[in-house]
Amino acid sequence: MLHKITKMIAVAGVALSASFASAQETVRIAHSTESFAFLPLFAAVTSGAFEDAGITPEIIRTGSGSKTVAALVGRSADIAVGSTASVLFARKEGLDLRMVSGLVTQYSSSIVYSKEWAESKGVTADSSYEDMLEAMRGARIATSGPGGGDHIIRYFAGEAGLDPDSDLTIVYLGKDIGVYQAAIEEGRIDGISLSAPTPQIAVRERGAVFAFNTGAGEVEALDGFLYIVATARGDWIDDNPELAQKVMQGFENGLAQIRNPETTNDARDSVYAQYYADVDKDLFDDIWSQFAAGTPESATITRDAIMRVVEFTNAFETDNPIDPAAVEGSFVQ
Repeated sequence: MLHKITKMIAVAGVALSASFASAQETVRIAHSTESFAFLPLFAAVTSGAFEDAGITPEIIRTGSGSKTVAALVGRSADIAVGSTASVLFARKEGLDLRMVSGLVTQYSSSIVYSKEWAESKGVTADSSYEDMLEAMRGARIATSGPGGGDHIIRYFAGEAGLDPDSDLTIVYLGKDIGVYQAAIEEGRIDGISLSAPTPQIAVRERGAVFAFNTGAGEVEALDGFLYIVATARGDWIDDNPELAQKVMQGFENGLAQIRNPETTNDARDSVYAQYYADVDKDLFDDIWSQFAAGTPESATITRDAIMRVVEFTNAFETDNPIDPAAVEGSFVQ
C-alpha cells in the first residue's frame, strides 16, 4: 500500500512539473551585442527574473541594432531590446512596433579627454561643467560613426557655443575598442565618445579624464533620457496580452535586482560570470556601480519621455527627422 501511495505521489509530481513547464511560455528576446547598455536584460536573465514572472527567455544576439529590429519585424524574435530612436524610425516607416519597458534612462555615450589634452586645456576630473565644455574647442573626438556617440558630441558642442563641424573634429573609428585605446595613446585623437567600457578603460589605463559622464547620470540636463527600451510588434501584443504583461514584469524584476542594495552585488557577479568574464573585474564593478546609480525606479514608459527623445534626435537628424506622429501608439501604458 505504501509503495502504491509513493508511486502516486511521484506521478503527481511529474504532472505538476509538466504543468509548470507548459505554463512557463518561451519568449524570444533579441539584442545586438554584449554592450553594457543591455545590463538590465542580462540581469533579468541571470537572476531568474523572467522565470519569476512566468516565462522562459530565449536570448538571440543579432550583432547590430538594425538586425535586432529586422529579427522582430521578421518574426524570429518576439521582443527586441535596443534604442528608443530606432523604434521611432521604424514606426516612421509604417511598422507597428510598441515599446513595452524602459530599461536604460541615461544617455549611455560618455565623453573622455586624453590625459595630454586635459593637461593642455588645464582641466581635471574636478573641473566645472563650463570648463569641460570650453575644452572641446579644437579637440579631435572619436566615436563609432553616425548615431548616439556623434549626437552627444554635437549636443555638448552646442552647449559650448561651438560649431561641431568647424570648431572641433569628429572622427569615426568603428567599434573595435582596441583601436580607440591605441589612437588615444598615440595622440591621434584627443577624446572618445562611446558607451561603457571604452571610456572607462581609457581612464583606468591611459590616464584619460571624464569630461561628461552621461552614462552615470552626472549631466543633469540628460538625466532620465529614455535610451534603451524593450519593444514588441503590435500584433504580438494584441494576440498575447497576458504574455506581454509577463515580459514587462520580468524586466521590472530585473531592474529591481539592480536597484536593491541587498541583491545588486549578487546580480552584478552573476552577470559578470555569464557575460563579461574576460573583462577586468574591478573595471566591471566600477561600471556596474555607475549604472546601478542611474537605474530607473520603474520600467513604465511615458509619452513625455519619448517626446524628449524625438526632440533631441531631431536636433541632429535634420535630413531624416523622426515624425512626432510616430509617438502616438508607440508604447504600452
